[in-house]
Amino acid sequence: MKFKAFIVAAVSAVVLSSAAQASITVFTDKAAWVLAVNAPFFTETFDSAAPSGFTIVEVGSGHSSGISDGVYNDRTVDDTTYTNYNFNSMINAFGANWDLSPGGEGQGLQLYVGNQKVFEEIANTFTGGFFGIVSTNAFNLISVHSGTIDELAETHTVDNVVF
Repeated sequence: MKFKAFIVAAVSAVVLSSAAQASITVFTDKAAWVLAVNAPFFTETFDSAAPSGFTIVEVGSGHSSGISDGVYNDRTVDDTTYTNYNFNSMINAFGANWDLSPGGEGQGLQLYVGNQKVFEEIANTFTGGFFGIVSTNAFNLISVHSGTIDELAETHTVDNVVF
């Protein structure tokens, strides 16, 4: 009987851990993202010095100049210099126009929804296009790290953040 109880506990743990993982869908077409969201959303255009609905926390050193000229300028380096977008409420969708060309081809970008890595990276050749996600689980943190391409850093701009 003890063995049977162990099996039931082990199966329950696997089911619970898999239920905690969100199903995350990636979009590179904003119109498709809007259809998938199928609800009102907010757009942050960075027209003011502070974003609405979230705060930006730059972790590590070597970030770029912050918000200027209607975009957020940033730089990530490996896993030592990254940026967190902390939302004021729980959300299920996030996206933005990303331009990874300001510093030349870098490492690309890797997004984390909470602590769950998004399977698809933003390529280091991305130049102003939309990249967004929709998650089955609500979250209040997006973390932007450098991707896996073997370069020094990733300098980029972000505009028209939607959530």
